[in-house]
Amino acid sequence: MKELKDWLGPIADLLIPAEGEMPSATAAGVADAQLEQVLGARPDLERHLRRAHALTRGIPPEQVPDLLADLDPAAYDALTETVAGGYYANPDVRALLGYTGQVPVQVRVQDYPEYIAEGLLERVVERGPVYRGIGE
Repeated sequence: MKELKDWLGPIADLLIPAEGEMPSATAAGVADAQLEQVLGARPDLERHLRRAHALTRGIPPEQVPDLLADLDPAAYDALTETVAGGYYANPDVRALLGYTGQVPVQVRVQDYPEYIAEGLLERVVERGPVYRGIGE
């Protein structure tokens, strides 16, 4: 895994460089803890990522994305999904973006139409389904 992480770091920084207060991919841990988190959630990406590594070992990092996109689109997709997924899974990155995660929508009583809030449909609900055939 160490060899994979060493290979991924420079490529990840090309895909997501530092910008302003936003960290680079490696500063966000994409080639370390975040890689393990991504592969834990998406184990299907690992074989494609390992194939990408095997195909591009020894090639300068700046040439890897284009080469993979041409030679092996599935490996390229795994690379980009792993880097992006790891980056945005980092809690510091999410905090800098102001993303608090998915939260349930709170439905307030005043959000219901008045006829529902007043209980005007309760008789219909209690009656249950009633079907009438054509011509009845």
